Amino acid sequence: MSFLKLKNKLQPPELALTRLYYFFYMGGSGFINPFINLFYISLGLNGKQIGTIASTSAVIGLFAAPIVTNEIKKRPGARGYLQLILLAGAVGYTMIARQTSFLPIIIIMILTSLLVSSAAPLSDSLGVAMARATEAGYGSLRVFGSLGWIVMVPISGWVIQNLGYQAGFGGFSLAWVATGLLLFWISPKYFTTPASITIGRSGLRQAGRKIIQNRALLGFAIGLVAITLLNNGVNQFENVYLSDLGATKQVISIAGIMSAMVELPFMVLSDRIMRRTGSHKLLLISLALTLLGRLAVLILPSIATIMVVRFVGGMGFSFYTVSYIGLISSQTETHETGTVLALYTVTLAGLVNVLASPISGAIYDALGGRWLYALAAAGYAIAILSLWLNRPHPLNQPQ
Repeated sequence: MSFLKLKNKLQPPELALTRLYYFFYMGGSGFINPFINLFYISLGLNGKQIGTIASTSAVIGLFAAPIVTNEIKKRPGARGYLQLILLAGAVGYTMIARQTSFLPIIIIMILTSLLVSSAAPLSDSLGVAMARATEAGYGSLRVFGSLGWIVMVPISGWVIQNLGYQAGFGGFSLAWVATGLLLFWISPKYFTTPASITIGRSGLRQAGRKIIQNRALLGFAIGLVAITLLNNGVNQFENVYLSDLGATKQVISIAGIMSAMVELPFMVLSDRIMRRTGSHKLLLISLALTLLGRLAVLILPSIATIMVVRFVGGMGFSFYTVSYIGLISSQTETHETGTVLALYTVTLAGLVNVLASPISGAIYDALGGRWLYALAAAGYAIAILSLWLNRPHPLNQPQ
């Protein structure tokens, strides 16, 4: 690549701002996400209650996210709506930090999830639009989210260890406010398209039909159901399991960045690998790597094993993140991408989490954390089988 071509790729200021957006958006989540269940346990909540909180959020999100995303994407003021959503998340989690019992947490989570559930698909839609416009590659944007996570999680671990959970929630809120402010300097054209404005309400129905009628998308949908259902327990309780094994909050915070450290080079490399293998094959590779990691913890349950698996798992997560975004964006029109992403990442996952979260909590209460990894391994095996059976024809392989 010539120097002039490289310079042109780096020229748009919105590209740098979008990378900074991912840094604060995902890095801010690192202030509280690794410790949220530990916060609930510190309040005296049990596994079933923690699972119920997660499923309540999922129920709200599965209905709200695709509707809100579809409505926002077709409006000229889409950027402002995303800013309001980020502000709502900052306020909502600040309020959760002040609660001491189960019922008010559920109520605040319901109100917050009505809007915040659409933040992820809208952010990914922005990332895809920016990547298409600048030819930068989605992975080169998303890697800054991993960098933000690496920076924020250790800080959060130290802050929570010394100042308490409320300080961690405060860090999250400040980061999301900063994220919303950054959007003022990103052009509104990256948040919506003329086609999405004219299509209107039929966009949600069309997105649903697209998934059902497209072989590759349907295979991924089936796989996502299996992963979400059976990997739910590990997602919810791995940090709690680390605590059960004797890990301190600082160790848990370090574990939280092990994957992200590997993501830094592999997010960028994933773009290049996907151009050669296709998004579908790369997605299969990512699931196989994660399956091996789940089996490793099941066979050798220890803090050290989880730390190693998280470190190596950064490669699989990078492949997964870039390949599933690549698969969906390659199989959808520009105006459909945001809504389809919401249907996958929020609605479909939310429907399954309604069932999976309370059950995972009950399994953790009854059997402990180790056997959650057996269920997770089964989920990834089913997903691999579904994707393999529904692989696209070689001539139509998405790149």
